[in-house]
Amino acid sequence: MTKLSTKALLLASAMGVALPAAATEITASVWFPDTHPLTRDGYMELAKTLEETSGGDLTLKLYTGTSLLPPVAHLSGLTDGIVQMTYHAGTYTPSDLPEDNTLAALAIGLPNSMATALAVAEFYINDPAMQAMFERLGIVFLGSYATPQYVMMCAEEVRTLEQVAGKKLRMPSPVHAAWAESVGAVPVNVPSSEMFSGLEKGQLDCAINAANDLKSRSLWDVAKHTTLLGFGPYFAGWEYAMAQDAWADLTDAERRMLLDAMPSNIVHLVAAYFATSDEALAEADAHGVAVTEPADDLANSLRDFVANEVAEMAVATGEKLGAEDPAGLASRFRETYEKWEGLLKDVPADDYDAIAALFKAEVYDKVDASAYGL
Repeated sequence: MTKLSTKALLLASAMGVALPAAATEITASVWFPDTHPLTRDGYMELAKTLEETSGGDLTLKLYTGTSLLPPVAHLSGLTDGIVQMTYHAGTYTPSDLPEDNTLAALAIGLPNSMATALAVAEFYINDPAMQAMFERLGIVFLGSYATPQYVMMCAEEVRTLEQVAGKKLRMPSPVHAAWAESVGAVPVNVPSSEMFSGLEKGQLDCAINAANDLKSRSLWDVAKHTTLLGFGPYFAGWEYAMAQDAWADLTDAERRMLLDAMPSNIVHLVAAYFATSDEALAEADAHGVAVTEPADDLANSLRDFVANEVAEMAVATGEKLGAEDPAGLASRFRETYEKWEGLLKDVPADDYDAIAALFKAEVYDKVDASAYGL
């Protein structure tokens, strides 16, 4: 936080000069580039909102890309005090976030990315087990995110069970990897930053990620076939969390300002994520990429896997990582997700202001800025 120096305060006092309150600056880091929705439509928009709402009294000093912290260090960078707010991909540090990773294992079975983002925020703010996890870490959860549905971006056509057998698939989680093994494919665990080189060198046959990476990571140069088999969104970790001491240093009014900024910001960044994915798919043909639906046998294999395996795997993930009552945790989260699926049925899918207003009323207006996270 930026503070006026003691010397300046003493001098002003001696001269009888009334000084304005010192502005508050929050240091923040997100490891995606400025063009990524989680940065551009998330952090950069939040910075604008806070500056406008506060009249410049509450600002973000934002570090993007890996200029300050590598991706895996966005939890330790927060707890060690290097920055005061971060984005963090929860599956990068599973032993630190057992409850979060339990729920992340359910992602493959969640078809509605917007409902996912809103459910995650409500659940992480209100569920006692999630709040206990954040308290252990000394951080305060503020806001969620969810990617568009993950799809298959492949070097050659993969639409059927016969075609997927033996293929090397970059999978985003152990649950996804288990599905790959169930259909005779070979799961490969590499960061999303290595998808292009893996496809280019033949180390991967397909990358499973959001379709915006066709454009943002130029995967359409090396992956000429996209199959719209929906593998669910990615939502592990958080879009916004603060170190507990930094959160406590804010005034009630500053904390309220941050909480009030969250609903619209989250809804619109998820919408922007959808738009970048749709844009990439719309432009794919011009780059020689065939976009197709999966054959029934491939789609049914994933549907059956979700119905029969995923719930048990999520519980097993929680047990392995040491989460308390992972079955209850997963059940409570599913109830919250289903609540949001139901609420969103009454709102036009593209009326993002209405969704944000509903989200604010249901979740953030109920958070006590003078008590939450303190």
